[in-house]
Amino acid sequence: MSAIVDVDTLLELVYSGLAAGLGLTVAFALLIYGLTRSGDMRRADRTIAAGAYAAIGVLALLACLGLVVVGLVVMTSK
Repeated sequence: MSAIVDVDTLLELVYSGLAAGLGLTVAFALLIYGLTRSGDMRRADRTIAAGAYAAIGVLALLACLGLVVVGLVVMTSK
């Protein structure tokens, strides 16, 4: 069976896909959470907490963009 299908490569593809999908999902969830909580904290006049949540949102946005760029580079290089 291994002569027809390269099992190691197939498992690597599955693990990589799961890791990328989970990573992007978590980063996007943190983006939404950070920006939503930042707005809530601003309305409650808690500027330090609002800034911290905004920073979390911005870092998560950068992570999302980075993951998308890395995915595009990997797909076009193969």
